[in-house]
Amino acid sequence: MSVEINIRLRSIEQHIRRRHGSDRKPTPNETQIIGAYADTIINYIKRRWPVDTGTSRDRWMYRLLFNVGELVVRLENPMYYSEYVHYAGGTPEDPLWRSLVPEAFQVYKDRLNQDVAQEIDRTERALVARRRQQQTPLTTEQNLMDLIRNPDLVDMFGEVFGG
Repeated sequence: MSVEINIRLRSIEQHIRRRHGSDRKPTPNETQIIGAYADTIINYIKRRWPVDTGTSRDRWMYRLLFNVGELVVRLENPMYYSEYVHYAGGTPEDPLWRSLVPEAFQVYKDRLNQDVAQEIDRTERALVARRRQQQTPLTTEQNLMDLIRNPDLVDMFGEVFGG
């Protein structure tokens, strides 16, 4: 069986809610930071994963699953036997992933939350400054052009579709 672990980023969700005033998806820059940390966590796991042929070690990957109000990093290893991998002297009943994945996340959690919070704050300051500059609401065409020019400053779906 494969391994699939969802890590909900509640602290980041709460920071967005607190700073933005409501839920929203992360901007491309915020997503990039989360992705970089997810990649670092995967590398942490790979460095500690036992190697016979290296096949199951090399199959570790992540997915970012972002919905408005729900941010999840999914860590996966689709190798059919990865659920049973253990250190020498261990048993398949005590698989390595159950301790290693939480350990890897704990190592980087605080820095992840801090770096993403700083980027959220930067985004929200830019949004506040943009709102102050604008006297009239933007049209859909203006929103699309702003999205092309600087995607971090536009909440196009919220402005166009109201949420």
